[in-house]
Amino acid sequence: MRMSDMIEDFIKDLFSDEEDFIEIQRNDLAQYFNCVPSQINYVISTRFNPSQGYYVESKRGGRRTY
Repeated sequence: MRMSDMIEDFIKDLFSDEEDFIEIQRNDLAQYFNCVPSQINYVISTRFNPSQGYYVESKRGGRRTY
């Protein structure tokens, strides 16, 4: 299984039936998977987008970007 697939599955497993959203830390997730943070960005941007039913909000330095 490719790293991207493992990250995608892990993130999807974080969702539960009662939770409509999750909050993850990119650097923590990258450390968990022993990969670079840009790998996490890639997975989120390609596999968790509005056309697939996801809305991603990014927080940087206390600022929210949409």
